[in-house]
Amino acid sequence: MREDAERWLRSLPKELAPHREVMLALMREAERDPAIRVLVVGCSLGRGAADELSDVDAMYAVVDSAWRDAVSESAGVVRRVGDVIDMHQQIIEPANRELVPYQHTFAQYASGVQLDLVVAVARDRQAPRPDWIVLYDPDERIVGEAKATTATAEQVRRWMHVALVHLSACAKYLTRGSLWEANAQLDAARAELWRLWAMAERIADPQYGLTAVLDAPDAPMPDNIEATVAGLDRRALRSAAMSCAEILVWTWPRAISTVATADLAMPPLAEWVLKQLRDVAT
Repeated sequence: MREDAERWLRSLPKELAPHREVMLALMREAERDPAIRVLVVGCSLGRGAADELSDVDAMYAVVDSAWRDAVSESAGVVRRVGDVIDMHQQIIEPANRELVPYQHTFAQYASGVQLDLVVAVARDRQAPRPDWIVLYDPDERIVGEAKATTATAEQVRRWMHVALVHLSACAKYLTRGSLWEANAQLDAARAELWRLWAMAERIADPQYGLTAVLDAPDAPMPDNIEATVAGLDRRALRSAAMSCAEILVWTWPRAISTVATADLAMPPLAEWVLKQLRDVAT
């Protein structure tokens, strides 16, 4: 395992030398701590799309009985990895109460590298994600074929609903003349649109929205997507919000049909929001 990990690390381009040093240090920490059973890196590094500005997105999986100790000691681990400029840590409680919490650490190193480290409870066996590079796994817990993730029908419907609610709020703030708030709501709606577009184009990990689309070099962009961007001008914001709503309506049938065979109708809120936006005085 270490030989494969070191071979992959040596293959990284020169511009990722600081990232390599961080990952090597994380490996050394894993090897010296018997509680750590898995170390993986993912995201842009795992996909082979990283550059000098990319984060190191890593996960330590530790034995259940040692998780609390690992969480309390993780700050020391992060500081031993490199010269830390600043760090922030938090415990994340999953919305699904059947899942266990995990710790997330962000660290900025003096080398310029940013670390996003998750400390989670190790599973006995776990299938890899497509973007995972396994750097440490002495028990061979990471097994099976990597499978690209997609979304459920419930998630697709939620993305559409959230997008429409943001556009409705955009219309409200435009009517009030609060352009900053209208612009923020438009940006939030567009983020959901990217998720739906990724779903419609059958792109892996559509929950990552724009990032997923950009990581699929052969995927087309939505027609006229640039028309959904506007500055702090009321007429321009209304036009951009209308364009966003229209692309949502056009994308919806393809997005939902990838995961559902029934209840494919356009949400009634879509027509209501389009009318709201049309009625905004400019």
